[in-house]
Amino acid sequence: MNTLLRNFSHTFRRFFTASVLNLLGLSIAFSACFVILTQVDYDYNYNKAYPAHDRIYRVEVDAGGDYGWQIWLARPFCELVGASSPHIQAISVTSLSNNKNDFEVDEHIYSEPWFTGFGDYLEVFQPTMVCGTTTSLNEPNHALISASMALRFFGTTDAIGKTIYVDRKSRNQSLVIGGVYQDMPENSQLGNCVFSSYSPNLNKDSWTNWNYALYIRLDNPASLADVRQSVIEACKRMIPKDRISGDEDWENFIHFTPLDEVHYSTVGNKAATSKAAVYLLLCVSVLILLTAAVNYMNFSLAETPMRLRSINTQKVLGASTFSLRMYLLLESVLVCVCGFLLSLLWLYLLQDTSLNTLVASDLSLVNHPVLLASLGGIAVLMGLLAGAYPSYYVTSFPPALVLKGSFGLSPKGKMLRTSLVCFQFFVSFMLIIAVGIMYLQSRYIQHSDYGYDKEVVLVGTIPYEYLDRREAIVSELSGLSGIEGISISQFVLSSADNYMSWGRGEGEHHIQLVCFPVDYRYLSVLGIKITEGRNFKPGDGDVYIFNEAARKKYPWMKVDEPATPGDYPVVGFCENIRFSSFRNNDAVEPMAFFIYGKDYANWDANNILNIRVAVGVDKVDMLHRLAEATEKMAPGRDFRFRFMDEVIDQNYRRELRFTRQILLFSLIAIVLSMIGVFGLTLFESEYRRKEIGIRKIMGSSTGEILYMFTKRYFVMLVVCFVLAAPFGWWIGHDWLESFSDKTPIRALVFVASFLLVSLITVLTVTFQCWKNANENPVRSIKTE
Repeated sequence: MNTLLRNFSHTFRRFFTASVLNLLGLSIAFSACFVILTQVDYDYNYNKAYPAHDRIYRVEVDAGGDYGWQIWLARPFCELVGASSPHIQAISVTSLSNNKNDFEVDEHIYSEPWFTGFGDYLEVFQPTMVCGTTTSLNEPNHALISASMALRFFGTTDAIGKTIYVDRKSRNQSLVIGGVYQDMPENSQLGNCVFSSYSPNLNKDSWTNWNYALYIRLDNPASLADVRQSVIEACKRMIPKDRISGDEDWENFIHFTPLDEVHYSTVGNKAATSKAAVYLLLCVSVLILLTAAVNYMNFSLAETPMRLRSINTQKVLGASTFSLRMYLLLESVLVCVCGFLLSLLWLYLLQDTSLNTLVASDLSLVNHPVLLASLGGIAVLMGLLAGAYPSYYVTSFPPALVLKGSFGLSPKGKMLRTSLVCFQFFVSFMLIIAVGIMYLQSRYIQHSDYGYDKEVVLVGTIPYEYLDRREAIVSELSGLSGIEGISISQFVLSSADNYMSWGRGEGEHHIQLVCFPVDYRYLSVLGIKITEGRNFKPGDGDVYIFNEAARKKYPWMKVDEPATPGDYPVVGFCENIRFSSFRNNDAVEPMAFFIYGKDYANWDANNILNIRVAVGVDKVDMLHRLAEATEKMAPGRDFRFRFMDEVIDQNYRRELRFTRQILLFSLIAIVLSMIGVFGLTLFESEYRRKEIGIRKIMGSSTGEILYMFTKRYFVMLVVCFVLAAPFGWWIGHDWLESFSDKTPIRALVFVASFLLVSLITVLTVTFQCWKNANENPVRSIKTE
């Protein structure tokens, strides 16, 4: 052990700069790998915490028309499916998603996700109960909460029979706690919500309200084929003919998505995680570890000629070849383990920083013991593999030959080191090209013309109990200086992939549209231009303004006429705008702004404030002034004012997060590559000091010496770029496929990536070789 530590410290001191860089590179690689693998683990194990996850399926249908596959279903259809086969043990008919809501508990307000369904809909998922049972959901006005909620609400998990109030106690909508469940993992379908039930009679026999999701639990995954056939036969017999368009292809009418695959399904969620992206992150983690291992092997090979004389002197003095190889292997393992331990320090120091926003998973070290143990094992294995060839090579020469000669730059060693550096260049180019393509799409999303003035609009949310005071709130806020107009809508434009879909008319005059409920001021506030007809005006109700895409698809629609026979009138048409996300082609999607009238008096829950501020107004200051004004009108209530750009960016959070991940790991790959280049040029310039001195004496300038070193790297860069460019293009192109509207892949991305890596490489080589290139040649030759 003493010999091992002595050799390790001697090597570290002799090659201090390269050793520090190599250790730093290893620690960065292990840190990056840990971050990546936490995200991979998060996605790979999504929904796998449920006891029967392999027997739970989400039901999806293709009911014909333009909707395609959908997850929103009618309640009678869900119950029809549940009763169609004895292999179905339980069904869960639920809302499509949870919504944040305020709950009052002992005069304290808590904002929590709220999820609803019919009856004991959690029976399908079988959460672990701390106290009570899921069957309490069959009782009216009962709810289940998580153990962490119970501790925050009541200070104990023994919360059965306690009461919470929806929004405020004054609203008099109470929920009695019927059970407390063990906290669900973050990577689960439901998450930690306040679970309660709908009224048992809500939409019981209604085939017109397709507003629910359906999950089923089977007795055995092998029963799925029988269940599917039974469901199809039941649907043929019992679904009303007017609910299915055309001659239904029953074999392709229904689909059962395993719960394990829901996380990756774009049905009902076009922003779903891509399984290809998960595999890509896994590959990136492997590449980064390989790059770090390559760096260390390069370092070991480069220092080998310098250690030949010392090691073979030990052989002459009686040390066995086996013992020397073991010492060198253990030294290699020690370096890699030190790099791993240093990475734990980085992760501990960074766990509460913005690094957490880079992944959806928890980066706390204590929550990933298996991953840490695996990385520790990989560090040992990496040390063994990276040190195997150098330890064999350095002890394979006859001692007498070594002590008489110099093995500074053997052709085989030089070729191997060059190949390893080329691998690093390949990884860097591939990732930089991919992230360049992703950046162009992100920039395209942020800077495209949306068809309305999103840059000057702020949005806020009116609390539910203040909906009857909407006009008073608009009037009060309109008096603030710098505000040019305020309108109210049900949704925020461009904030989602799907909104409210309506079908109207029959036969050849059947239309399907995206309905966007607003007030009469909306189009003026957002700056949306009318192309024919008129804008909305005070007093309007149950009227449409369609976009041009609707008029093109349904050419019979005219101003001042019903959209379809018996429907509401069209008062105008507006320009096509970007109303959803770039995952949809909004230029061909019919949509209509609609004002709720007397026919929808009970539907009017529009609660989004759209506030247009004057050009040049400080929007951050405006947010503060709006918050102060609403605090006076509604004390203690948060209207959640925010920039519209911020809301839109939130719609692309997965894509933007993935882009940031690839960007960070690309930079890490470049850093590791430059460490490899630095180490290679460090030893190469040391070996060639005598040659450099002779060239200087013969009249070579410093520039010519530097050119001699950099030209071989330029050839390596060109070859690696040509090989890496197709892979980088493929990664970026595959990522773009999730968007319907996407930017073209420009040649500038490839040129910029080549220039970036090349410039950094040339600067690294120049910095390292500058000292030897300017050294007195007499001293170089004498030292040699």
